[in-house]
Amino acid sequence: MARKRKGDGGKPLKRPPESPAPRAQASFPAEDPAGEGEKSALAPFFWAAAVILIVSGYLFLKKADPGGSNAWSVAAPACLLAGYLLIIPAIIVSYRGKG
Repeated sequence: MARKRKGDGGKPLKRPPESPAPRAQASFPAEDPAGEGEKSALAPFFWAAAVILIVSGYLFLKKADPGGSNAWSVAAPACLLAGYLLIIPAIIVSYRGKG
């Protein structure tokens, strides 16, 4: 219920209608009207490095000692982790706009 002011005869306070604030539209420079982003020149290098690290990690894992007493036991998980984590920037670089 609207508040009433004293001295104005008990009439409710009237406010002018507020216009909605203009909304800024988000711009995505990486997207074209078809919905696909622009391809970067660095993207193939990131993808190739990720695949090479993952494959080499599995090959090193084959040579690793089950007890974990040789260097392959350390290198294999490091290569696997690095390869899987490199997929994230590869995806980002693949669809980042140039503008």
